[in-house]
Amino acid sequence: MVLLAVLIFIVCYYLLFSLIRPISNLERNNKSATVVEVLNNKEVIVQERPYDKLSKKYKFDNVFEPSSKQIEVYNIVVNPLLDEVLAGYSCTVFAYGQTGTGKTFTMEGINSDSTLHWQSDSSAGIIPRSLSHMFDKLQLLEAQEYTIRVSFLELYNGDLFDLLSPNDDATKIRLYEDTSKKGAVIIHGLNEVTVHNKSEVYKILEKGSEKRQTAATLMNAQSSRSHTVFSITVHMKENTTDGEEVLKTGKLNLVDLAGSENIGRSGSVDKRAREAGSINQSLLTLGRVITALVERAPHIPYRESKLTRLLQESLGGRTKTSLIATISAASINLEETLSTLDYAHRAKNITNRPEINRKLSKKEFLKQYTEEIERLRRDLLATRERDGVYLANDNYQEMQALISQQTKEIEEKLNHIKALEKTMQDKEKIYNELELQNITQMKELHEAKVKLNSASNALKSTNGRLKLVAQERNEQKYLVEKYTNTEQCLLHQAQNLLSVADTATADSHKLHDKIARKSETEESFEMLGEQFKNNVSKCLQEVEKDILMNKEQLKQLCTSIKNDLGMQTSDKCKNIDTTIQRISTNLLSQHLSDTSDLSKNINKSYSHYQNWMQDEIKNSGNAIESEHELLSIVSVKLAQDIDNMIENAIAKNLQIVRSNVSQKLMQTSSTIKEMVDSACNYELESYDHMIKNCKTIMENIDVVREKQEVTQKQHLFAKTMGDVFSQFNDLNKSEEEHYCTVIDKCDNVSNICNKVKDCMINNSTTSVNVKHTLEEQIQSNIETIKTDVILETKRNEELADRTTEQGQSLINELKSSMNRSCNILKEYKDLVECNIKNMEPKIDIDKNKVLLLVNDAHNVTLDACKNHEEFLKDRKIKASDTFEEISKKLQNQEMESCILNDKVVGQLQATVHEINKFFNQDIQRDIPTGILFCTS
Repeated sequence: MVLLAVLIFIVCYYLLFSLIRPISNLERNNKSATVVEVLNNKEVIVQERPYDKLSKKYKFDNVFEPSSKQIEVYNIVVNPLLDEVLAGYSCTVFAYGQTGTGKTFTMEGINSDSTLHWQSDSSAGIIPRSLSHMFDKLQLLEAQEYTIRVSFLELYNGDLFDLLSPNDDATKIRLYEDTSKKGAVIIHGLNEVTVHNKSEVYKILEKGSEKRQTAATLMNAQSSRSHTVFSITVHMKENTTDGEEVLKTGKLNLVDLAGSENIGRSGSVDKRAREAGSINQSLLTLGRVITALVERAPHIPYRESKLTRLLQESLGGRTKTSLIATISAASINLEETLSTLDYAHRAKNITNRPEINRKLSKKEFLKQYTEEIERLRRDLLATRERDGVYLANDNYQEMQALISQQTKEIEEKLNHIKALEKTMQDKEKIYNELELQNITQMKELHEAKVKLNSASNALKSTNGRLKLVAQERNEQKYLVEKYTNTEQCLLHQAQNLLSVADTATADSHKLHDKIARKSETEESFEMLGEQFKNNVSKCLQEVEKDILMNKEQLKQLCTSIKNDLGMQTSDKCKNIDTTIQRISTNLLSQHLSDTSDLSKNINKSYSHYQNWMQDEIKNSGNAIESEHELLSIVSVKLAQDIDNMIENAIAKNLQIVRSNVSQKLMQTSSTIKEMVDSACNYELESYDHMIKNCKTIMENIDVVREKQEVTQKQHLFAKTMGDVFSQFNDLNKSEEEHYCTVIDKCDNVSNICNKVKDCMINNSTTSVNVKHTLEEQIQSNIETIKTDVILETKRNEELADRTTEQGQSLINELKSSMNRSCNILKEYKDLVECNIKNMEPKIDIDKNKVLLLVNDAHNVTLDACKNHEEFLKDRKIKASDTFEEISKKLQNQEMESCILNDKVVGQLQATVHEINKFFNQDIQRDIPTGILFCTS
């Protein structure tokens, strides 16, 4: 339920109600406190200062709590007014309050299933409920002829709009004064829609609500930006006692005022700010009208706003009015809540004079229609004949506006004069009445003074006589009292003497009986004392036996506990040792497998590199041999051909070239072999270094795994021993100290892994460098061979110049042969480069495999480093120490219990001695001093 409190005042006063909206989710999230408290269904308290407990109380005709339902509000507020409407009265219900407090929800509700009855529909508002209820009442009254017409009016930014207009857009309408009825207005252009049944109610309401101006603000997601007036007019035909048919009219105005809002809090800007300003201005004028009506001011400012002009008859006219003040209980809305309640509370003193609407007979109704038809006919005739004054529309409108303004001012002045005259007449009447009251009061005062004097004289004489009579009465009373007192004293003394004699004889008999009972009691007491002494001695002996037995049992218990603890401690230590050994072997096997995989990969890589080097050496050897054979063939052929033509210088030069080329190729092959051997040796050294690092990692992993297993076993041991002793809590505290050691081990392992990684990176860089040096050396050898060949060729050319004709062909063959050898060398170079390029990704793949294996070993090491061996050994030592401390405490407890048992036995023996002494020596027995006489 959204509304909170409703105020109702009876008869001619406003009925005022207050409805409290529940705390919203936004207010609850902002931790807004509740400052509104409902004492009962008539009073509400608002805490103005929650922390100072300063509160303000408001009394209303009815207060609805946040848990109230829509049907409860309707039954209390509107249901009584509906009977008045059907009786012929005009009634109005206002919904006023801060924006977002549920005014529109109270008046319109939520559109739901129209087939539901108005009493069972929980979400229906006042408008659909009142229409549905009116149909039900008319059916119960069995009214033969009736019509229900509704209109829906909106006041937005100072303009009036018809929300039930058949046009798509809301039609702007005008407001005129009704000269035939004071305080009434005529709304020109307002459509009244006839409602035939309940099903049409929601359609009409939905049609009007769609055209209504709404917008979202920070304070309300669907804030109404206009005032609305939903009017329900019912016409009923009834027969008078004379049998005449009359038309009875009732009207119900349901006003939903737009909520007052703080522009700063609502976040309204531009258009929304103008709307809020217009709303606040109209509500301010409404407040001034209410204040003027309460103070009965001579002038009521109805004309300052269209809202007050529309509601003039409802505010201070002839209607029965109820005001629903909707408020929020949240502290964030405290200022608006107090303003709303003050606003409503001020309106309760407004006095209306409800009147039944005039009942029109059939003749009067027809007469009004005929007069209206006649007036319209005259206007139509004058328009057709152009008989009259014709002006431009603008001039005519200005003239009409000026006339209406002047007539309004004249009416206001006349009303002001009438009000002043009426006020003066009222004051003269009051003065005359006060003067008459003064004269009558003076006469009554004089008569009262005369009566007072006579009464005082009579009172004085009566007082004198009364004093004499009282004195005589007192003397007689004193004598009678003295006589009665003396008589009572004598009687009392006689009775005392008789009672003393009786008590003396009775006491003597009782004394003899007492002596006899005492002797019997002493005899029984002696018997009971003997029995008690014997029983106590027996009980103490049994207690002593029980203590001795308990002592033996305690010794046995302590020894059994020590034995059990020793056995459990030894078992736990053995379990810890076996677990440590098992984990170490498992971890060792796992790490050995990882190491073997790593070794295999490295061996494969090494063998691959070695095979590649051997292939390269073979290829280079084959190329050199082919080149050597080719050069030998060429040299032989040239030697045979040129031997006869040239001196042996060319052959010698060729031999020198061949020998130089052979030497260079041999040097190149030897250099390649040396570099390959150095690379292989370097790889083997890296492999050995990596194996050493892996062994170091394995040792650290073994240590950490052993520590982890011992820690787990120690936890189990601590859990089993924790139910008996609480000393293991101190051991748990030392766990944090040993984590530092684990962290150091982990750092050591990470450093070793980083070293392995660096070694692998260095190996890869070294291999790349070897490759580059090999390429450079081969290139340099080739260049050297090339330069040597060129030099020797030049020399041969100098020799061949002498034999140009015969040696030209030989030179060409030599050049072609040399070109073939150069091509072969280039092919060899390209082949070497291609092989090296093919081996680079393989080297990278092998390097990545090695790094992955190292990372796996590193991850295993990190997982194992969570616990360590030293921590478990400390736990084991502390468990042994704890067992020794417990054993010592049990021995001490056993000794203390023995001492305590001996002490208790000594105390029991002393107690027996004291009891015997008490019965034998300390008890004093009565010794008879005379002869006991028994009287019958």
